[in-house]
Amino acid sequence: MMNSLARIIFLAKTKIAMSKLNKQYLEAEYDLKNRDVSKLNFERRKSLIDHAIQNSDFYKEKYKNHLSLGKGIIDEKDFCQLPVLTRTDLIGNFNKIKSVGLKSPDYRRASSSGSTGSPVTVLHDQRRPETPTRWRILNWWGVKPWENQAFIYRYERPIEKRFFNSIIWWPTRRIFFAAADFNEKKIEKFIRRFNRIKPALVQGYVDVVFEFALYLLDHNIEIEAPKMVWVTSAPLFEEQREIIEKAFGAPVCDQYGNTEILLIAAECRSQNGLHIMQDKVHVEFVDENNKPLPPNKTGKILLTDLTNYAFPLIRYEIGDEGKALDFSCSCGVRLPLMENVKGRQTKNIKTPSGLLIRGEHIMAMFNGYMKFFKEIQLYQKSDYSVCLYYVSRKASYGAEEASKMIELLRKRTRYEIQLEHKRVKKIKRYNVKTPLIVNEFT
Repeated sequence: MMNSLARIIFLAKTKIAMSKLNKQYLEAEYDLKNRDVSKLNFERRKSLIDHAIQNSDFYKEKYKNHLSLGKGIIDEKDFCQLPVLTRTDLIGNFNKIKSVGLKSPDYRRASSSGSTGSPVTVLHDQRRPETPTRWRILNWWGVKPWENQAFIYRYERPIEKRFFNSIIWWPTRRIFFAAADFNEKKIEKFIRRFNRIKPALVQGYVDVVFEFALYLLDHNIEIEAPKMVWVTSAPLFEEQREIIEKAFGAPVCDQYGNTEILLIAAECRSQNGLHIMQDKVHVEFVDENNKPLPPNKTGKILLTDLTNYAFPLIRYEIGDEGKALDFSCSCGVRLPLMENVKGRQTKNIKTPSGLLIRGEHIMAMFNGYMKFFKEIQLYQKSDYSVCLYYVSRKASYGAEEASKMIELLRKRTRYEIQLEHKRVKKIKRYNVKTPLIVNEFT
């Protein structure tokens, strides 16, 4: 009865208070089904670049020596010759990048955590919010936006945001668990609320959802199974996926996004990789010289946000690594696939000889051990030595497994660096994130 009421009220809201969002959602889904998405993507890149040249002092200057400046881009070759946008560019040119003539309702300021380097600040274009893309992903998993939802994040949301959220979404119930204070009293209260509202969706950061899943399994706690568990914010070990799915009795949707561009790609039910939101964002996989790579070859990721006219991000080198996949998904969604992002090219384990061990390789090496830990982190000092910090799942776990992991890494680094492991109560965090690799080189 409550779900039917929530549906009726939600549909009424979409026609009145959220009519713009609903219109954008319906238009996007129509385009996805009826248009050539690749052509649509290029048209939107062209329009964005024309806008940036005319309205952003930064891009006027950055592209002034480009041959196509006077006429914009004509073809894919023109686009690939545009210089990349770096994090240094963002940090040093915020006011020059943003478009002229913006009004305060047009944008929202957002800053990254700085977990992988210096934090950056961008503007999100509120005229083209991410909500319709979120509804698309939920629809893939059979979750309706009016159904009850649960969120597991690191820190408590401000009380005013929670109050506003409850008013906006009423009568849909949305509950939040802040895992920074992970005590039994709070967990038990959250579980009681969880089982009472029976959320169709659980969403949160990989590390805290995984920690919560371990708690459920270790204490033999059964909960009302949601339709899906949506994780983001960090690479997902396959072993973590298995444990989360077992604890919640529901499949896991791995989603790729970041502070700068919120929703880039996500899994469907088939879990054959992540569907790139090609009508919303352009994703490139390039080599060290920023030249396009073929499918199935790992390289740097460059991002162009096709929806952000307030603060254009064109060929933005986010720092992640990934690769395109050369097959279509059996689900029928007409969006290209990319592999789940396994790491960042700026965060590797390095040796004095110049050998780099990337995050995705470390994830492959350590898969099979994650069930023994709540969290792990590799910290490399400027003298190249590395310490594996870990939080054990149980008191009897950890030391033997960490020793085996260190030995695997020792062989992979060709015995060039000193390695050790250390049990800790907490892993060092960078704002809300817990990166797998931290080093003093970057």
